[in-house]
Amino acid sequence: MKRLSIAGMLLVLAGVTTTARAADCRVNGGPWVGGTPNLQVPVTVRVGADSTRIILEGANIQCRFTPYPNTPAWWTDYWATGTRVGPAWTPGPKFVNQGTGLRIHGTYRDTPVPNGIRISTMPNNASAVPVDVTPYILIRNNPTNPIDVRIGDTLGVLRLDQTNNYDSGAANLTLTYTAANNFSISPSACTINNNNPIEINFGNVHQRAIGTDPLTSTVSQPRRLTYSCPDGGINTPITITYKGTPSSFNTNLLTMSNPDVGTAMVRAGAAVRVNGSFLTRITNSVGGDDVTFSLVRRAGSLPIPGPITGSGVLVMGVP
Repeated sequence: MKRLSIAGMLLVLAGVTTTARAADCRVNGGPWVGGTPNLQVPVTVRVGADSTRIILEGANIQCRFTPYPNTPAWWTDYWATGTRVGPAWTPGPKFVNQGTGLRIHGTYRDTPVPNGIRISTMPNNASAVPVDVTPYILIRNNPTNPIDVRIGDTLGVLRLDQTNNYDSGAANLTLTYTAANNFSISPSACTINNNNPIEINFGNVHQRAIGTDPLTSTVSQPRRLTYSCPDGGINTPITITYKGTPSSFNTNLLTMSNPDVGTAMVRAGAAVRVNGSFLTRITNSVGGDDVTFSLVRRAGSLPIPGPITGSGVLVMGVP
């Protein structure tokens, strides 16, 4: 009997697929980072031109489609906001009580930023394409929300979703913003006397009539300070600071053009030290105080006759 011999052969099939990188991005001309870029960038913190926002400016984001040989020319990548990667913008710890948002192609979109906003399209040519996104912080008209940013502070995190038109692959860009400068602001449109100058004219006085004690000097002028905020319903303690250069002979006095004379601000029977403050209150967005400005001379001196001028600033703040 003859055996039937069966010869077999293992057929090995091998193939090559052509792929493109999932993502390729850089910031401020730095090195290209592929895969799922997780970058960090220092930015300038400044008030915007319309004074309603704080702009986090200076992140020049670029991404590109980096093809392998024989990648079809019609393949394209897209960057957008998306639910897959989470919130497009998460503010840092110093902005949790502030409104925030992203300026995308010149349009301001407050947080929560809508999903599905396409920001950039990367054609299959390896060119660097700008990703036009700038975070911002809304300035609230409330003196209880001061902002104090220090260099190196984390300002927030940007997250963008990368998809394409050729497969189901996806990637994401994560960019952490840090502060490149110190920045402080009391984001309040509340005003003292509607921001009008407070002019104190003591008139013509004899130098001997000027007293040496802020509380007893007879050369004085009373003034009413009024406080108001444009947004209703603000109830908060505030401070009023008497800003200026203190006199060389008494820190309770504002320096004047005559070195032997200074000006005091007296409230509730006490002189407010120059660069010191007193505590008061805004109730339902309004408030007020009565103060007196007094001319005071150096003890033992007789000021030289002639015009006397000086200037200071009253600043509203929070305790």
